[in-house]
Amino acid sequence: MKGISPIISSVMLIAIVILMAAVIGPWAMKIATDTADRTTDDVNRDLICRNTAYSFDSDYGSSGVDWLFNGTNGTISAKISNTGAQNLYNFSFELILQTPTGVKLVIYPEVNITDDTQRTKVNPLKPGYDWILEAEVDNINDTWSLTALKIINDVCPKISPTVEL
Repeated sequence: MKGISPIISSVMLIAIVILMAAVIGPWAMKIATDTADRTTDDVNRDLICRNTAYSFDSDYGSSGVDWLFNGTNGTISAKISNTGAQNLYNFSFELILQTPTGVKLVIYPEVNITDDTQRTKVNPLKPGYDWILEAEVDNINDTWSLTALKIINDVCPKISPTVEL
């Protein structure tokens, strides 16, 4: 009994390899492309964050913050200085309040920076400049004590200064 001829078996082996390459090739290329894109995005984000720096202007209010709480609402403002090399915009506040039952974190939408003081991508806080951000605060109690304020920006959220009051 004779087996398959060496020529036919070689052709079949080549066909199987080509078929496997046709199936696995696009999948491998997609993984490689996605990984390269993700790495590029991470490097760009790191470069932006290295150029991001801002702080509270301690000459304004109490350590750079001024606030007034009346009943269940109020206002809060903070003066910040862009000390980095990156334009900053789309800020938000995180208030840490001491209540009779413990610490409470108050964020958007209870703390909403007013449109006329918010900085945008089109009109950012440029390096070397100061700006006063003002916000309206809802759903609070005027007996609560403000203990800290954190300011977050959309450019690099991990760079977010906090002032203890």
